Amino acid sequence: MKLELNGDFDVSASAAETYAFITAPSSFAPVLPYFKELKDVEERSFVVVLEVGVPQIRGVVEVSTELIEEQPTHHVVYKARARHPLGMMDSTATFDIAGTQSGSVVKWQTESVVSGTLASLANGILLPLARRQIKSLVASVQASLNGAAERAPEKTASALRRGAGSLRGLFGSVKGGADQP
Repeated sequence: MKLELNGDFDVSASAAETYAFITAPSSFAPVLPYFKELKDVEERSFVVVLEVGVPQIRGVVEVSTELIEEQPTHHVVYKARARHPLGMMDSTATFDIAGTQSGSVVKWQTESVVSGTLASLANGILLPLARRQIKSLVASVQASLNGAAERAPEKTASALRRGAGSLRGLFGSVKGGADQP
């Protein structure tokens, strides 16, 4: 299943500060939804350990991530690859950052291919779940870069509530869809 999503968001941090945040795994990785651990950090690559899945089917996956393209202060491209007994994911995430009078705007785009048992079982909810996770990620990034005392809403403890929540309240500026091969 192919997922393509894109959107944008504003932060009060300058373009240089925003770029520094997005390119620093120790800053950016912990705000990812379901973040567990950051390891094997090198100059242009790192591994993020995440808890992934859908209600009733959850697990831990290591996402190998590599910074493949950058233009300091305004453009970043990451390639990510995850392998799990229930499926695989290959993804490209692009961030374009532009300064504004009040901070900066981040335009982002992801292109992912998800395959395997998990993709088959979760076919109808992967896109809404991805949108929900992006909403949470954007809120966390904004809180971090805006210096807000309040962080993104806490993740719910219940897998069932997470799944139900993913079907409503989708992030309004997320655009994109899923194509099935």
